[in-house]
Amino acid sequence: MWSSCRCVRCGEHDRPYDRLPARRWRHLDIGCTRLLLEHAPQRVDCAEHGVTVAMVPWVRRQSACTRDFEQRIAWPGVHAPRSAVSRLIRVDWKSVDPICRRVADDLRSQRGAGLFDHLRSIGVDETGCRKGHTYMTVVVDHDRGHVIWMHDGRGQKVFDLFFQALTPARRESIRVVTGDGARWIDECVFRWCPMAERILDGFHIVSRATDALDKVRTAAWREARKTGTAGKGAKDPVKGARRALLKDPGRLTAGQKAQLECVANTNETLWEAYKLKERFRMILRQTAGEATPMLRQWAADASLSGIKEFSKLGEKIDRRRFDILRTIRSGLSNARLEAVNNRIKTTIKIGYGYRNLDNLIALVMLKCGGLNLQLPGRQ
Repeated sequence: MWSSCRCVRCGEHDRPYDRLPARRWRHLDIGCTRLLLEHAPQRVDCAEHGVTVAMVPWVRRQSACTRDFEQRIAWPGVHAPRSAVSRLIRVDWKSVDPICRRVADDLRSQRGAGLFDHLRSIGVDETGCRKGHTYMTVVVDHDRGHVIWMHDGRGQKVFDLFFQALTPARRESIRVVTGDGARWIDECVFRWCPMAERILDGFHIVSRATDALDKVRTAAWREARKTGTAGKGAKDPVKGARRALLKDPGRLTAGQKAQLECVANTNETLWEAYKLKERFRMILRQTAGEATPMLRQWAADASLSGIKEFSKLGEKIDRRRFDILRTIRSGLSNARLEAVNNRIKTTIKIGYGYRNLDNLIALVMLKCGGLNLQLPGRQ
């Protein structure tokens, strides 16, 4: 009897104090019949927390359901909307998210600090989770392919919380940090992990050139409208060529190739911007040794091109030249993290939005965090 008397808060063995009246907990149904477990829990006299309820092995703290029943709810709760789960298991739909959160917290506590063990290469990114520019910061372990940390908000102060959760030894073990070119990532990595390499994501690097090209195209179309030479809608050779200009040349259709030929014959500035973009894309596909002189020459040509958008881009690329070369040398990217972002957005759509972001974080950790979520009896 002594072994069963543990404090529900700290888990320490304590002296029995008294016994409370019988309570009931929802358990797994037997066929179509609901099953309730009835038990009179003890109270213990804890040295730290005083008189409190003793731990009940089949129930999580502050729950009206058994552990198996909550596991039964959490598993479909990760893959289906709350309304479907509540109808299937006959529970209130408002209780689905809190149950999933308790299960996620319990599984993470079982892992303890093991989520942060053997970190070598991590990726960080921000993802939108609600209207009104509401973001979450996501950190992924590239080696294991799991989400290891999420927090509401973005920026330097939020990313600092991740490094504060690590021990000095775990921070020193990090050798590579991937992400976009945000300055707050650079500052946090330099302050907390000065020996780690900062790797820019190849997709975000190329997107800088494609964004600059699209701005040149928009300016050209507006100029054509002012002079009265623009066509109507997508028939305009500049406005209708947007997809052809931004698309990979190896995947162009016959119609898009014709649009590019029309741009080359009618708008010299836009064509020069397109060639700069394609040169930049090809440089990123070279080896680090081949890309070093090519990247330096590209930055100089872009700065002297006379195209405002690419002149600014050339200066930025020249400043981040060594970071880009490290990206080429390492071969790493944030592709895994972008896939996680898509799964987060899918989770939000399935749940029709989340007011409580902690519940959303719990679902994402159950889905992408490598937690051992199993149906009852199938562990």
